[in-house]
Amino acid sequence: MASSSSSSSSSSIKKNKVSIPDANYIREMFNTCENPIKAINQFQIENGLQIASLEPVLPLLDLHSISRVKFHHSVIRLLQSKLNKKLEGMPRESLEKMLKQAFSQIQHKELCPVALEIMKLLNPVPSNYLKKLAALPDVYKQCSIEVKRQVWEKHQGIFGDEVRPILNKYIWEKDVELHKGSESLNAAAPFFAIAPRKRRESPVVQQLKEMIGLSFPLYQMMLIFVRTLYQRNKTSHFCTLRSDMLMSFHDCKIQDIYKQDPCHDFAFYIQYAVNEKRIQDKIQPKLKEFYIKIVTEKTELLSDTAIILADPYVLNVFCMEVFSCLHNMIEKENLPRNEEKLHFLLKFINLGINAWSIVNEDSTEEPKLHKTTLKDNVPLLMICLVEDILHHEMGTKYRDNGVSNLVSCTSKDSLVKTLVMHYVLTLAQNRNIERLTMVLPLIPDSISTLDEVFMHVLVSYLLQYQAEWKQAEFCKAVFNSFLNKYGSDEVVLRHVLRLLWTAHVHLDPELVTETLENIAPQPNHSSQVRDLFMQLSERTAVVDT
Repeated sequence: MASSSSSSSSSSIKKNKVSIPDANYIREMFNTCENPIKAINQFQIENGLQIASLEPVLPLLDLHSISRVKFHHSVIRLLQSKLNKKLEGMPRESLEKMLKQAFSQIQHKELCPVALEIMKLLNPVPSNYLKKLAALPDVYKQCSIEVKRQVWEKHQGIFGDEVRPILNKYIWEKDVELHKGSESLNAAAPFFAIAPRKRRESPVVQQLKEMIGLSFPLYQMMLIFVRTLYQRNKTSHFCTLRSDMLMSFHDCKIQDIYKQDPCHDFAFYIQYAVNEKRIQDKIQPKLKEFYIKIVTEKTELLSDTAIILADPYVLNVFCMEVFSCLHNMIEKENLPRNEEKLHFLLKFINLGINAWSIVNEDSTEEPKLHKTTLKDNVPLLMICLVEDILHHEMGTKYRDNGVSNLVSCTSKDSLVKTLVMHYVLTLAQNRNIERLTMVLPLIPDSISTLDEVFMHVLVSYLLQYQAEWKQAEFCKAVFNSFLNKYGSDEVVLRHVLRLLWTAHVHLDPELVTETLENIAPQPNHSSQVRDLFMQLSERTAVVDT
């Protein structure tokens, strides 16, 4: 061991940049000292609190078994609290000087809060510190949201890592709404019953809004992520989120964000229509004016507009308005090709249902209506509506070929497909059993996949039926000729299970057994579906016995 005294050896050891003895200092001190006890005492004298009145008190702390570490930590917290109060009134120049020293010790647990507090007060934080924070994950996680926002603006990848799980949670929550677990399978509340403002108050949307704050660059990044995920997954819930994010800033009157979004006025009128569940005459000119502008100028705003219109809540309102318009035309004996409002509504729906293609192809061209939409297909739909009116009011029998011709058009005309799906939901809502019995068996031949929102709303209406299930032909049309045809599709399978969970008590046991055999999950189906199928099998077996 070295022969130098403990006091001289400790003074000759190099400290770190800010003259604070660290672990390396202490390790070297013990390696070079002659008497460890004296070295410890000398270290305490040199680095302890230099307050004369404190010395008599320290032995009392020892008597109460209060360690020096615990005592020093309490002192650090007190000093930090007082320092924070002083920092608030300091000019920027002084804060930057303090940050230069404090940041060199930012990886020290006890000293890190000082640097974090200084950066919180500095707005903006010098870019060189933001770069260093991005390279120090453990320190970055401790930063305030104000500092994190500045890091995110410089490092999009870090922002993406933070946002991704939240966006996944948003989609998960939407999926839960559409296919609830067994504990909520009796719920029949339609998806579209949720008010727009209520949607925007969800914790996930509020969390995303808090992350963005007043930073328009972060808002733009968020929209890019939402757009990219929509392009990748074709999940229409991202279209809902695009509008919900914009309107949540509008709700809070944060003009720094929503005033800079060129789609704000359009989204505002659209969400007003969703809230009212109709497109009032007073907002139609505003919507039409915006539509003509983006179509004429052929800018990237076309894709943003299409995404807003692809929101299932928005498409539902436009479809409702189309049917209202068709009924008015029937009363006035007008033709589709002469109805300007109908043309306007169909163009908006067409833009919405083509949103994914527009985004994927980065197109600025307006998608054109199919040449037979207004000439042949919409008139066929009007004929079906007339037949429904005559059947309801006069008991007139339905013709087989009218609705058959309409459904067959859906394979070539996606707009008519959307309208036919809405027509089916209207029939289910109005409990038009005879027409449903005719329409449902025709769908599998023309439509290969069913949208999950459609399945949710349809089943929500069917769950309200009781006496209707006593009609054998109707039951056969729903299960054998319609739902069972999509048995391998997990989306449909989830909702068949959801329907059977409640409706099986009203159905013929043989039909329930046959349906369960036809929809038995395969290995490629999710564990949730397989578990629910097993629970339902046990549930129906108990009823049968």
